[in-house]
Parts: sequence; C-alpha cells; structure tokens
Amino acid sequence: MKAGAKMKKIAIFNNKGGVSKTTTVINVAYAMAYKMEKKVLIIDCDGQQNATRFLASNINDIGIEETLVNDSVYPDSSFSKTRYENIDILTSTVHMNECSENFSALEAEKQKANIAKFTSYLSKIEDNYDYVLFDMPPALNSVTEKIISISDGVIVPVELGIFAIQGIAKVTDAINKVNAEFIGCFIAKYDKNNKSDAELKEILESSLGDKVFKTVIPYSNIIRNSLNYKVTANEYMYWQSPAKKFIELTEEIIRKVG
Repeated sequence: MKAGAKMKKIAIFNNKGGVSKTTTVINVAYAMAYKMEKKVLIIDCDGQQNATRFLASNINDIGIEETLVNDSVYPDSSFSKTRYENIDILTSTVHMNECSENFSALEAEKQKANIAKFTSYLSKIEDNYDYVLFDMPPALNSVTEKIISISDGVIVPVELGIFAIQGIAKVTDAINKVNAEFIGCFIAKYDKNNKSDAELKEILESSLGDKVFKTVIPYSNIIRNSLNYKVTANEYMYWQSPAKKFIELTEEIIRKVG
C-alpha cells in the first residue's frame, strides 16, 4: 500500500441469492491483486462458505461469526492465506447461518463490543491492505446491517428481472438505515440476446442514473466453468470478453471508491 493511502472497505451485498456476489468478490479481488497490484483482504460473511472454500489455504474451525457472538474470540482467529500472494481471507463456517439469531440475543453493549473488535482489527491492519471486500449473505438482518455499517460503501450486483429491480429499493433503504454509502449497482448475468434484459437495463438506468455501473457482466459459461475449475475467469480465459469485463468492473470500482 502506498504511503498516505487509505484502506477501502467495500461490502458486496444483495438480499437476493444467486446474483454473483461471491463470483464478483473472487474475480474483483484477483483483478485488484494481479492487474492493479493491490493487497486485498476478503471477509467471508456467508454461511455457504463459497469464498472460503474457493480461496482459503486453511479452513479454520473458528469462523468470523465467533467474533460476533463470543467475547473471547477475535477476527484473526479466522485468518487464512490463499494461493494468491496478494489476497488473504477471514473465513466463515456453516455456523454463520445462525449468527444473526445468536447476535440478536446478546445485550446491546455486548453487540457493540463485538462489532468494535472488528473495527479495531481493521484499523490495525489498514497499512497492510488496499481493499477489504466483504462477501455478504443474501439476507437482511442485524448482523448484515452491522457489517454494512462499518464498510466505506456497498456495491449491489443485480440480475435483471422486474422483481429484482423493484427489490433494489429495499436494499438501498437498508444501506441508508445504517448510514452507509450506496456506491452503486452493476448488472450481472446479462443476456445481450434477450430483449427483456435490454428493456430492464434501460429501466434500471433511468431509475438510478449514474449509480448504475457502466460495466455489465454477461451471462457466460466461461465464468461458470472457471468456478468449477476453482480458478478466476481471468486465469481460465483471460483473452475472452467475460474475463475482461471483470477487469473493467474492477477499474470502475477503483475509480468510484478511490
């Protein structure tokens, strides 16, 4: 990290599943690390553990959920290196799925203290990383809100569909509720041959204006297959347009957040 630069904390969130949140985190982290020479920390906040299983060299028995509900556990208990030199990860376990209920059962002061452990940890490591990417679960709950509140901003992947577009208002309301910044949304799994996708894209852009990223991630077997082989789209077929789109998306993210 360059002297004087400030580590940026970005949450990738949508309360709808299957919109490419983890795919985005993995591919954007790779682009940041190897195309922009940035140091990246991923925090896997999803009980599905997809980012953890894809990236972690060591899957810990203790996940970050324990930091949120256990007074004596700190974030570094879930730290793991990855096979990528410039990317590290805080892992989760399946117990992340129970985290919101357990967290909500705590007294307000304990909730505050456990979140403070996160903010303290991130402050201590801010000279070690350029970006922190939170891979968020598809849920609106107390834990989601707390994590979003300690980020510098939220990016929302959107798979086009009329209900998905209507649901963005609920997502942005949740972001505003905790005084976080809505950096913007981008379209994922876009089908250029589908007339409906083109029409819905226009609706989204007319509704949100410059909050819609210019980069569009296409529906692509290259992206799907790369995940099956446990590599990023860029590693799998860097010369193909879908892989290049993640580079473009990353460049646009960096322009927006600094």
